[in-house]
Amino acid sequence: MDTEKQHKESVFFAEKDKILFVDDDPVNAEHFIISFSEEYDIITAASGEEALEIFRRRPGISVVISDQRMEGMSGVELLSSIYALHPDTVRIIITGYVDVSDIIDAINRGHIYQYVLKPWDIVQLRLILEQATQTWRLTRENQNLAYALREKNQLLRKANEQLRDSETRLRTLSGTLIHTKEDEQKRIALELHDELGQALAAIKLQIRIIEKKQFGKYPENKEQLLTDLQELRAAINEIIENVRRLSKNLSPVIIDDLGLDSALEYLIQQFRELYCINCSSRGPALGAFFPVNFHLPVYRILQEALTNSGKHSEASTVQLTVQPEADCVILIIKDDGKGFSKDDIGKIPAAERGIGLTVMSERAKMIGGTMAVHTAPGEGAELIFTLPRSVDDLEHTNG
Repeated sequence: MDTEKQHKESVFFAEKDKILFVDDDPVNAEHFIISFSEEYDIITAASGEEALEIFRRRPGISVVISDQRMEGMSGVELLSSIYALHPDTVRIIITGYVDVSDIIDAINRGHIYQYVLKPWDIVQLRLILEQATQTWRLTRENQNLAYALREKNQLLRKANEQLRDSETRLRTLSGTLIHTKEDEQKRIALELHDELGQALAAIKLQIRIIEKKQFGKYPENKEQLLTDLQELRAAINEIIENVRRLSKNLSPVIIDDLGLDSALEYLIQQFRELYCINCSSRGPALGAFFPVNFHLPVYRILQEALTNSGKHSEASTVQLTVQPEADCVILIIKDDGKGFSKDDIGKIPAAERGIGLTVMSERAKMIGGTMAVHTAPGEGAELIFTLPRSVDDLEHTNG
């Protein structure tokens, strides 16, 4: 392949076609130089061995013209070796002996382009050289086109493979998201039934008990009534908190009310309480770096990252780091948990994998960002999100 590239480059940059003329008679060599040096870059050799060495050192030789009968290596032997090294080079043999066996041998072994008899005619040889160099150029152009076509076909095959992989991942993700949505709906239904439903039923029972006590045969005194009402208010407050928690999990309205930074503070607080893992943040507040329409995706990315860490890492600490750069913000979520092997995860069929990492990666892509994962068994996990900064924020910084 390197030889092919060298020959290809020489075609574009050489001003004249290179011709290697081989003859052990210096008079013939001088005559050839005088006749054709204005049109071609002439290289001469006095033997087949010398010519072969020159051919190996000098890439881009388009035509080799050799005398047949020389001391040592014959013209046919030389052209056979040239053909083995580079079959595209045009090979012409010159001889003063009309021997049919020599002609057949040259054609069969040397794959010659033309057989020229001595003494050669300048006009005739000029026409032969023009045709030979044109043949060489056309051959090289065809090979270059074929080479470019192979490269494009290879790129196309890779693109098709990537497209098929993307389609497979998309189908898997779509199916998993449907199941996840159904599971989430079941979870919410259970929470509504088990927590809110039972709590409301208990309040209803408490109210009925109070009614019976107050309107029965022996109504309770004022102090006991106040105690019962306080218990009732406490139960109602607990229901209100559960409704708020459920609502915040479904749609973090705190972002709209108080902004991204307050929502993240609440998220970290809830993470500590739910998983009993020490979680802290380092770096400036995030809200000023992103446009408003990015706040919810950024929140969801960090929410998913913390949830994954809480469920799977077995960590004792989680660190969120914010690193503003010139045109982006880098978010790093690092835990000291058990880590995992990305190779092992890659071996799991797509349909059986969790979607946490995929969802976070897709959310980052949706706002023009990227995600990287650094982890190994026993070394914790580090998620790195590179997200674009707000256009207004960049203009303000540059100003």
